[in-house]
Amino acid sequence: MLSYALDSPFSQFAESLRAVKMAIDLRGLDKPNKAIGLTSALPNEGKSTLAVALARMIALGGGKVLLVDSDLRNPNLSRRLAPVATTGLVEAILGRTALADAIWRDPMTSLHFLPAVSLGRNAHTSDILASPQAEGLFRELRAAYDYVIVDLSPLTPVVDVRATSKLVDSYLFVVEWSRTKIDVAEHALSEARQVHDNVMGAILNKVNMKTMRRYNGYRGAYYGNRYYKRYGYAD
Repeated sequence: MLSYALDSPFSQFAESLRAVKMAIDLRGLDKPNKAIGLTSALPNEGKSTLAVALARMIALGGGKVLLVDSDLRNPNLSRRLAPVATTGLVEAILGRTALADAIWRDPMTSLHFLPAVSLGRNAHTSDILASPQAEGLFRELRAAYDYVIVDLSPLTPVVDVRATSKLVDSYLFVVEWSRTKIDVAEHALSEARQVHDNVMGAILNKVNMKTMRRYNGYRGAYYGNRYYKRYGYAD
């Protein structure tokens, strides 16, 4: 799935990512909107996969993009994209390494990636993200890139996302189809008002399209290939 949108540029998934990028750009007409954080209520809802796919899609279209792994308690994205990294976001925040030395390049696109090296059982990751040094680093990133896509931790297990309100401009809230309950999502956002007030939209992920057609009644046929194939769409 990390490269599906690149391999299938006319898929419904790829078109959905282009819709997300358009929403980011349009919001940027009214207020600064360069740094976008992706979070969810619970783990395993797919936010990291979406962060990579979105960043790669933008990079392939010519945007200068940095993808940042800021899920410091569980940097799964870094294990997948830069498994041998020895320095990353935390070291750059603390001034232990130069930013340029911590950034990786995606061989598939022109995407840049700032990994997070596992801190083990460090209980103070929220303090690192809330620090003036982190705020200064993200100012530098905003100046250097057109887009900064930030993979955040989920809201419910840890408080880290609440510490990023000065780092990102807007949040995208990822919700897994048929798994995440409405009250769980509402509670997660209500407990993090700074995040709630800057959510630019929600992404319903892992949708079963056949089931979606049944929920949407007579409009369900609109989700099929028949209406889109003349534009190259295929799934």
